[in-house]
Amino acid sequence: MAGAKVAFLILSNDPARVLPGLTMARRLKENRGAEVRVLFFAQGVRLAASGALDDAMKGLVESGVSPKSCSALVEQYGLKEEYSVRPIELLAAGAEVESFAAEGFTVLSF
Repeated sequence: MAGAKVAFLILSNDPARVLPGLTMARRLKENRGAEVRVLFFAQGVRLAASGALDDAMKGLVESGVSPKSCSALVEQYGLKEEYSVRPIELLAAGAEVESFAAEGFTVLSF
């Protein structure tokens, strides 16, 4: 049986809402071997740049999950410098979300 494929779409700017989702993403990868993706979009782009998630981000990367963020919003919000010091890949969010659907991921939003 194939492992679960779960995408975490981070939309909120509230660390109390987002941190449990990132913890779940890391644990699904570490403990269950799930294929996990994390995408920051909307206000989640601002939260990822703020530094409030840096410890959670480190745990994700160490577990083998590569967080991604919407490149257009990083540009629009003027956050390039903040992202340059974080392990978050920038990409076209629309194409990433399309791949979630095409590849059969279950999408959870936080």
